[in-house]
This record gives sequence, structure tokens and C-alpha cells, in this order.
Amino acid sequence: MTEEFVSARDRIVSASIDIISDAGLASLTIKNISMRTNMTESMIYKYCSNTDEILVDVVTTYFKFDGSIFKTIDTRDVSYMDKIYIYVDAYSSYYNSYYSLSAIMLQYEELLHNTNTREIVEKGYNFRRECLTKLFKGALENKEIEVDYTAEQLADLLLGIFIVCSLNRRVIQRRKTYKEEINIIYDKWIKTLGYNK
Repeated sequence: MTEEFVSARDRIVSASIDIISDAGLASLTIKNISMRTNMTESMIYKYCSNTDEILVDVVTTYFKFDGSIFKTIDTRDVSYMDKIYIYVDAYSSYYNSYYSLSAIMLQYEELLHNTNTREIVEKGYNFRRECLTKLFKGALENKEIEVDYTAEQLADLLLGIFIVCSLNRRVIQRRKTYKEEINIIYDKWIKTLGYNK
């Protein structure tokens, strides 16, 4: 029923994300997308000229979340550490509810070798890293945390937590949700930075 309200292009992108999540980038073919969407191959070609174009949409969809959440965070009148927590909570909620999408993060290296997606991945990843660095810089300058790490190193450590939790989610059977895993690790980690919520 909901498929009636979702555009064909969105169905193609969503199916492509699921295919990548299930079987990797090499499995992204028009034939597989056709089987997953229950659309004919010729119908798919009406919306997309090839899988590279679809992959661009997939990567764009993956990074779309960051722009809106960082805009929201900028409007909040709270501490920098609270803003970081808002991002962590929103990030973990988003990827918790869309399991397949987190697989894109685990494909960064291959996506950087694709001439069609390289620039989007670089831009999206750098935007995410720069926004987190800015928040950590504010937290350091306001003495919300006092550590020997730079703001860039703190941003990288947080991004590492996201990647490890995504990989663990796929490799190790967990009882906790993705959101619970990230929040547990994040809460323990920020305490080592001398911050208590």
C-alpha cells in the first residue's frame, strides 16, 4: 500500500541500498534492482540511465541526513557537549531504523575509487567531520571537556565509534540495538574525557 505513495526513483534507490547491504556493491545491477522492486528493467531505465547514476543517488541519500540534523543542532541553545549528544542520538536512531543504509559507510573505500561517487563521499564525509570538529572545538574552548586530544582527533574517534558499531552489527550477533550499542560506548567514552551529563 505504501509503495503507491513512494516514487519509482525512491523505490529504486531504496532497493539498491538493500542490495548493497545484502550482497555488496558488485551485486548492484539493473537485473537485481528489477527483481527487488518488481519493476521491469526497461521501466528502471526510464528513471535511471545506469547503475552509476543510481549509486550517486544512494550515496547522496546516505549523506542527506547530516545537513538537516546539523542545521537543527545549530539552532539549539545548549552546551556543545549536548549538541554532540543530540547528533549521536539522532545518528544512532536514524541508522538503527534503517539497517541497510549503514552498509554504505562500510563501502567508503570502494566508493572513493568510483569516479561517479568519489566527490560526493569526500564532500559528505568531510562535512560530517568538520561539523563534529566544530562542536568539539567549542566544547574544548568552553572547558566543557579538558583533554589532550585536538577537536579533529575527538571527531575522528567519534566517527570511529560509528564505523566499529556498524561493522559489529553486521559481524557479531548482538542483543542490543544499534542505538543502544552506540549510546553505551559513547557514554563510557565521554566520561573518559572528563564529561558527565
